[in-house]
Amino acid sequence: MKSGKNYRALCATQFDIPLGGSLVIALVGGGGKTSAAFWLANQFKNQGHCVFVSTTTKMYLPDSYQADNFINLEHNHNQLIPYSHLDLSEPSITFCYKNKIASNNKSDKIKVSGVTPELIDKLKNDSPFTVFIIESDGAKCLPIKAPDRHEPCIPITSDMVIGVTGAEVIHTRAIPERIHRWNIFSALTQCSTGDIIDHRILGNLIEHQQGMFKHAPEQAIKIWLINKIDLAANYSALTQLAHKVISNTAHLDAIWLAAMNSQAPIKNVLTRD
Repeated sequence: MKSGKNYRALCATQFDIPLGGSLVIALVGGGGKTSAAFWLANQFKNQGHCVFVSTTTKMYLPDSYQADNFINLEHNHNQLIPYSHLDLSEPSITFCYKNKIASNNKSDKIKVSGVTPELIDKLKNDSPFTVFIIESDGAKCLPIKAPDRHEPCIPITSDMVIGVTGAEVIHTRAIPERIHRWNIFSALTQCSTGDIIDHRILGNLIEHQQGMFKHAPEQAIKIWLINKIDLAANYSALTQLAHKVISNTAHLDAIWLAAMNSQAPIKNVLTRD
C-alpha cells in the first residue's frame, strides 16, 4: 500500500486535511453507523463545511438538535434537492429524507427512507454541500452483519467507506440471533454457530469480495470502525486482534477503535506500516 494513502487515512481521523472539491463518506455494517455519521458531521461542520447527511436505505429520523436543516422529499417528484431556501452561508448539517416508514416495533423513533446513490453522485459535483455522509447499509440494530445481494447501497463516488462493527460481539461465541444475515455471514467467514468471533472470522468478513466492503469503490479509503469498545470484555485483547487484522488484510487503510457515544470517541487509530 502506498504511504500517501495511509497518511490520508490517518489525517482523516484527525480532520486536519484540506478538502479539494467535495467528500463522500459511506457507512456500512452494524453497531453504531448513525452515531458515527452525526459525530463525523459535527467534526466537519466545526471545520467550516456544509454537511449533507442521508441514507440510501433506511434509518431513524434524527432528533431536531442533530441537524440544522431538514429536507423532506416526500412530495418531490423531480429528484432535485430544494436547498435554495436554506441558509448555507454558514457551516451547517442538513439531513435529507424521503418518506416516513410505519414501524412494527415498540420504539417511539420514526424510520425514514432516503435518497438514491445516483443522487449523491450528482450532488457531489453540483451542490453547495462540501461533505456528504451517507448511511448505506442496514443491520436491524445488530452489532455485525454480512451484506445481502442488494446491499450495501454505496455511491460510486464515495471517497471513504467506513465499515462499523460493535465491539461487544468480538471474542464472543457466534450466535445467529446476534448477527444480521447469519446464513450469508456464516458462508462468507467460514463461521459456525458457537465459534469464537476472532481475527480469522473478522478478517474473512473484511477481505471477502462479498463481505464488509462489497460495492466499495476501488479508490476509496477503507476504514474498519470498531465501536462500543467500552463493552469489550478485554480491551487489550481487542487491540491485539485489530493489529492482527490490519497486518493480514489487503483492503484496510485504517482501524478506528472507538466509543461513539463518548465525548472523545476515537480512542486509537491503527494504520498499515
